[in-house]
Amino acid sequence: MRNALTLGGSLILTLGIGFGVRIALRRYLGPTVIGPVNFADAFTTTSFVFLSLGIDLYVRKIVPVTLEGANEFLGTVFAIRAVMATVVFVLMNLVLSWMGQPLEVRVLVWAYAAAQICMSYNQTLVALLQSARTIDGLSALNVVAKLMWAAGFIVTMVFELPLVGIPLSVLIAEFMKLVVGYGLARKHVKLRMTIDWKKVAPVLRSAFPFYVNAVALVIVNRFDVSVLRMRSSDREIGLYSAAAELAQMTFMLVPMLAGVVMPLFARMQTRGQAEYHEMLRRTLELILVLAFPPSLAIAAGADVWVHLVLGEPYAASAWALSILGPTFLLTYVAVVLGIALNLGGGEWTVTVTSLMSMVVNPLLVLGLVELSQSWGAGGAGAACAIAAVLTEAMVVAIMFYRLGGMVFDPRLVKMVVKTTLACVVVMAIDRLVLHDLGSVRLLIDALVYVGLVLASGAVSVGESLQLVKTMRAHRREG
Repeated sequence: MRNALTLGGSLILTLGIGFGVRIALRRYLGPTVIGPVNFADAFTTTSFVFLSLGIDLYVRKIVPVTLEGANEFLGTVFAIRAVMATVVFVLMNLVLSWMGQPLEVRVLVWAYAAAQICMSYNQTLVALLQSARTIDGLSALNVVAKLMWAAGFIVTMVFELPLVGIPLSVLIAEFMKLVVGYGLARKHVKLRMTIDWKKVAPVLRSAFPFYVNAVALVIVNRFDVSVLRMRSSDREIGLYSAAAELAQMTFMLVPMLAGVVMPLFARMQTRGQAEYHEMLRRTLELILVLAFPPSLAIAAGADVWVHLVLGEPYAASAWALSILGPTFLLTYVAVVLGIALNLGGGEWTVTVTSLMSMVVNPLLVLGLVELSQSWGAGGAGAACAIAAVLTEAMVVAIMFYRLGGMVFDPRLVKMVVKTTLACVVVMAIDRLVLHDLGSVRLLIDALVYVGLVLASGAVSVGESLQLVKTMRAHRREG
């Protein structure tokens, strides 16, 4: 509990610092200037995701059981990553040449690339220390690194330095984190860097499903910005990246959700399938009850949030943000369904679904961005947002189909149908009747939504509270 609170506090603080500085940077530079920086960040993140090898999740699986087990393969994995990083760097520059990117963009990419290499090692070291339940110094290191990163951003803005100062700030912070993190691993986990090619092969095979999921997630989330670089303008990149960043801030509770739901489901399975299936349905119901309102608020109030957080220069990004609203709901549902599949022997369903999304999303992005050329300002970003929502909807649909009857019952179906209809009515009223009222209309939207879901019986406050009490009771028993 102490470790969880310490790391949770560190996470919230670093996320707050990061979000605040990024928003300040966007407001200061504007969507056109920030566009190349967003492209360099997305391009390198997509390129270097292949370095992960799925090892971080494998470390979290093996280290809590055998603390010394990581010493058998981490040295070899780190050596493989160094070779892969060299290959990726060469291929990345060939792609940049093919795209015809100017020198200033290449410099941004090179700096971000070096930072990504450090990040790949840092993420493994963090996974190692957390899995060993040894976080002494780790939470402080996270905060210090984020403060260094923020200081570099601020200096670049205040003194109007070249844009390369932004990725260089990330590189310096990540390199410091790598040096100190390696020292912590040597001290607390007795990490030894030995090369043993025979032992790394079975590790890579076991980590492969995690690898596929990680690669698919990054490609789906970052490919769209690379397409915008080729098919659209720097301004469109800046507008869409701003909308995506605002939407992604709603996903910060995903790790906490997984940490609560997975142990609960694992314990419920020992009580029998009937009781487990009932808990799965009611958990999904609770997640939907909690996720529908924020999704509706993002979709209906996108113009208000953009004006409030980013300012008038980003007004055209409200279109993309409004479309991205449903991803909040879809992502949280996908997390719960993915946990159920992983616990029920459906790991490869999750992996295959990730592979499908890795193909479907780029195709949708390419096609829709091409169609959006006549949509006006923010149109290309709206096309990318449509692709993101459709991809996430496909993932959720496949998971629902794979889980079958254990997920659905009449109560859950009625709740989803009634709540969806309530959202449609609220959106129609917001757009057709209330839109000229500005931010005040969001309060009216909220009152109408609450009235509709309660009057229709879509949501029962008493039943939702009872489920929360039941979940807390099961956690205490565990």
